[in-house]
Amino acid sequence: MSDDNKKLFKYLGIIFIGVLLTYKLPHDSYSISQYILSPIRYKNSVIYLSGIIPLVTFIIGIKGIFSLERFENKSKILIFLLIVMIIIPIMNWSLDFTRTNYHWLKRDGLKAVHIAQSDINLGHSNEELTINFKLELIDYSRSRNEFKIKVYLPKSLSDYVGKEFYEFEKDYRTYGNRSTLNVTEQIVVKLDNDYTPNSLFKTQWYWEDVVYELYNKKEEIRIIEHGF
Repeated sequence: MSDDNKKLFKYLGIIFIGVLLTYKLPHDSYSISQYILSPIRYKNSVIYLSGIIPLVTFIIGIKGIFSLERFENKSKILIFLLIVMIIIPIMNWSLDFTRTNYHWLKRDGLKAVHIAQSDINLGHSNEELTINFKLELIDYSRSRNEFKIKVYLPKSLSDYVGKEFYEFEKDYRTYGNRSTLNVTEQIVVKLDNDYTPNSLFKTQWYWEDVVYELYNKKEEIRIIEHGF
């Protein structure tokens, strides 16, 4: 293998490390880079530093590819677009493909179900608090999974409503092969007159973690969705 090819694979490997650092961990909304450099919270602000390390690897990798002899007289903009629009998505796809095959080989059930996206928002009227949940689940297994869902609220919010967790009423099914399921649930909580939207906002519950528990008769898993 020529030196130019060795350097090409080296710089592609550096870019792949950046992609790997930003890939979500199993049953966790954080990536590796977010655990290395956690968000810094100060008063009502949050500073996210987790993108620094992947950004550095991308810059090193892309600049290294620019410097190769084979690309010396090629358009740098075209090479950059090729990396961003084709190479990096292929690297992400390869991680998804590896995860899928890992769960297939282990014949995992619920362990193969992950949360791709999640959202919680609150509504307040009279003496009621409405908690709205939106989840997008993805199933990396090869078979159908049936389960129910419990949600363990952030501690400040659970103290506010007087309950640690709620169980969604419906039964849910996913069908493997990276299929997705959108979950929309609403919980209405009766409040005392002492509680106001302003007092709830002051708790800064949105900075705290939410835990979703997926379970059936055979197994259960917990998925952590970190706060801001």
